[in-house]
Amino acid sequence: METMLACRLHGPGDLRLERVPLPALGPGEVLCRVVRSGLCGTDYAIYSGEFSFVRSGAIKFPMTPGHEWSGVVARVGPGVRRWVPGDRVVGDTAVACGACSDCLLGNYYQCAQARSVGTVNTWDGSHAEYIMMPERHLFALPAGVSFDQGAMVEPAATALHALNRAEVRLGDTVLVQGSGPIGIMAARLAKLAGAARVIITGRQEAKLQAALALGADAAINTGRDSLPSPHPHPLPGGEGVPEAVARCAPQGVDRVIEASGSAELLKQSLQVVRPGGVVAAVAFYEQAVDGVDIDRLVLGSITLRGVAGSLGTYPAVLRLMEAGQLDFTPLITGRYPLAEVARAMQDMQEHRATRIKLMLELPQ
Repeated sequence: METMLACRLHGPGDLRLERVPLPALGPGEVLCRVVRSGLCGTDYAIYSGEFSFVRSGAIKFPMTPGHEWSGVVARVGPGVRRWVPGDRVVGDTAVACGACSDCLLGNYYQCAQARSVGTVNTWDGSHAEYIMMPERHLFALPAGVSFDQGAMVEPAATALHALNRAEVRLGDTVLVQGSGPIGIMAARLAKLAGAARVIITGRQEAKLQAALALGADAAINTGRDSLPSPHPHPLPGGEGVPEAVARCAPQGVDRVIEASGSAELLKQSLQVVRPGGVVAAVAFYEQAVDGVDIDRLVLGSITLRGVAGSLGTYPAVLRLMEAGQLDFTPLITGRYPLAEVARAMQDMQEHRATRIKLMLELPQ
């Protein structure tokens, strides 16, 4: 029996590097050799047990995490037509059933039976030597686009989906709440989409500087005001964020991408968005959010939208990467072999001030 190494979570805090059977291929299925696998905050939340879906039982153990990956086709199952061994690919974050009415119409992202790769209702993920995917859920990695870039397609696609849900338009002023990978990527994509001004908030100066380097116009540290003085001063309880935003956008911002997962910043987003504006929330809050000013939302005709997943935005991200307009590799702040995945998980927590994207590297 052929085997592979895989990172297996048997429960919160119980991570093991194990040798498991190589996935068998059925019709339409493709075995991919993983070359890069990015670590996401969701991976850590599952590992630590903090994720609400762990508490609810929606995540079943043991499981293999990882959903941001790039690799090479190793084998193809019967009937596969689009892929041959050696093709460079990236994969979707969910696997549809392939048999329901939505799937038969090609609406895979509406499949009620879909399984999330490496997370909820788990399809085993990419923190392993190999991952098996149906051919319909793979995308070609263009020539000239590196495996590093390929492993960052998924968070970039999620950020782009958030921009689409927020209806970012030419000339808009956009506020991005949160300076994690998706927040930083959303700021860059907002500029590419034609936003006149992009403001980003966050707690860590190193991450805000990374966002500015990728094109954000202004940054607000939610622990201290980094606008406009070169010598920032503390903001009491973060309550000065709306005032800091007002200095950049006195009439309010047109669009908000809320990627922080902070209930307080979500509420403040409704304060700073202009009447008729849109707030797109692309984060998990792990709790009900009390104190939301519904009257402002109603009287201001403000739209609040939830965002989950990437919903068909991979091709656009890959085209932008191929054209040289999107390169998020400067956000990689740590690299680890698969054998050191446990250390990588710990570093995600211990180096929160500086880590942005950690990457598992496997042989090419």
